[in-house]
Amino acid sequence: MKRTIATIIIIAIAVLILCSTGYSQELSPIIKIYPFSPGDNFLINWNWITALDYKKISDWGKVYHCTVNYDDRPVIDNCAWFISKYGSRLIFNNLTESTYYLHINFVTFDQPEKTPIDALCIIYFNNSPVKQLAFREMTATNSMVVIKITREFIVNKTLTVEFKEYSSAGGFFGVWDVLLSRLDTLPEAIEMKKSDSEQKTMKQIPAKLVKPKSIKK
Repeated sequence: MKRTIATIIIIAIAVLILCSTGYSQELSPIIKIYPFSPGDNFLINWNWITALDYKKISDWGKVYHCTVNYDDRPVIDNCAWFISKYGSRLIFNNLTESTYYLHINFVTFDQPEKTPIDALCIIYFNNSPVKQLAFREMTATNSMVVIKITREFIVNKTLTVEFKEYSSAGGFFGVWDVLLSRLDTLPEAIEMKKSDSEQKTMKQIPAKLVKPKSIKK
């Protein structure tokens, strides 16, 4: 009899834990995180190029005489992928609510307006333009761009976000990470568990950032 009661108690506790876990997940404002880590090779299929860490981006910025700003909160892994000249995209599925917010953590620079780079990035939600940024605007104030997503942009519970770069060759706009949330604000910090693939050595894939033949100081 005692064993039966003990078994019932254990089962009840397990059910309560499962229910509380599901409830907390349901209440979590974060729907999806794309951390843009070194091992996120699936991004190649969505036309993202060149996974680089802070040092490599900084070395590239020196060629244009601008300093790169550090990866910003809430997800910090100091790795960014860059937008292809053919357009890079992200896909979010199973969206059932009427309103979401897309948080895009761009790679930004100190005084990018002083570089000779003439490039424009336009962000599309299911082929509709919703935001545009010139490279000269990629300062610390635009490190986190927040865009409201309304029902009109969600088709069959899916949102396709496309980043199109208009420049001479592409590869000027980098993204540290992207988060989809129910709220227009994010927590101070989010810790991401590193998989084995994310711990591998970062490598160049398949294109490189554009470097000029010569730049006048």
